[in-house]
Amino acid sequence: MLPKWRRLSAHEVRTVIQKGRSLRGATLSLRHLATDTPLRAAVVVPKSVAKRAVDRNRVRRAVYSVLTPLSVRGTIVFFIHAVPKTQLPEVFSGEIAALLAKLK
Repeated sequence: MLPKWRRLSAHEVRTVIQKGRSLRGATLSLRHLATDTPLRAAVVVPKSVAKRAVDRNRVRRAVYSVLTPLSVRGTIVFFIHAVPKTQLPEVFSGEIAALLAKLK
């Protein structure tokens, strides 16, 4: 789980959504705003993807666990479009790495 200081508030999420660049992958997309601060992120998992809060939180934690060791700079909001049937952290780590490589 990302520490609280690395997660975005609701106001910051709205700002990134309005002003950020977007990229799209198979199961997730992201909005990115370049800053000089260490990576700060938020993960949005809508009810249309996972009905139960337990499932949405599991997906959110899987993405946060992938983001914890990364040393990327900027502010990112991840939007989950589909939940893969396989192990979540492994699937998201590959896709997140590919999307972040496109940002550079």
